[in-house]
Amino acid sequence: MLKERRYNILLVSSSKKFNKNTINPLSLSIYADITISKDIEQARRLIVERKFDIVIIDSPVGSNKGFNFILSICDNEEFGILTIVKMEDYDEAYFRLHDFGVYVLSKPVDENLLTQSLRIICLTRDKINDISNNNLSKKDKLDEIKLVAEAKMLIVKKLHITEEQAHKLIEQTSMNMRITKKMTALMFIKKYS
Repeated sequence: MLKERRYNILLVSSSKKFNKNTINPLSLSIYADITISKDIEQARRLIVERKFDIVIIDSPVGSNKGFNFILSICDNEEFGILTIVKMEDYDEAYFRLHDFGVYVLSKPVDENLLTQSLRIICLTRDKINDISNNNLSKKDKLDEIKLVAEAKMLIVKKLHITEEQAHKLIEQTSMNMRITKKMTALMFIKKYS
C-alpha cells in the first residue's frame, strides 16, 4: 500500500466564504494541512517562519489583487503557487504570472478542479525536489572527485609515488579508517598542504 504524503498549504484569503468553501473540500483530503492567512503581511511572515508545499492566493486579498506579493515569493523553489482570481482578472493574472511558474484558476472554482490542480502542483513539486536532490548528489560526487584528485597530486609530490599508488593509498586509508574518500582526501590535503 502506498503511503500518502501530507502537504502543507498556506491559504492567503480575506474572504470567509472562500475560506469555508476551500477548506471544507481540502480538509476532507488526507494530503493537506492548511494554514490560513487573512492578509499579505501575515502571509510573508508565515512563509519565513514555516515550510509550505503550496501557497494558494485568493485574489483579491483585501483591496489588493496580490500580484506583486506573488511575484515577490515566486522565486522560492520550496513551494508551488496557485492563485485564484476573478473571471475578469484571469487574463491579466495569467500573462503576468505564468512565466514565473504560477498556476492560475478563475472563480468560481469547482471542487474537483481545485483538487486536481493541487495534485498536479504536488506532483510537480515532488519531481522538482527529486531533480534537485539528484543534482546535489552529483555535485557532492564532483566535489569528492576534485578533492581526491587534489589529494593524489599532493601525495605524489610529497611521497614520490605514482598516481596509481596514491589512489590505492587513499582507498586503503578510507577503508581502514571507515571514512569516506572525501574525508580521506581532505585529511591528506590538510596533512600535505
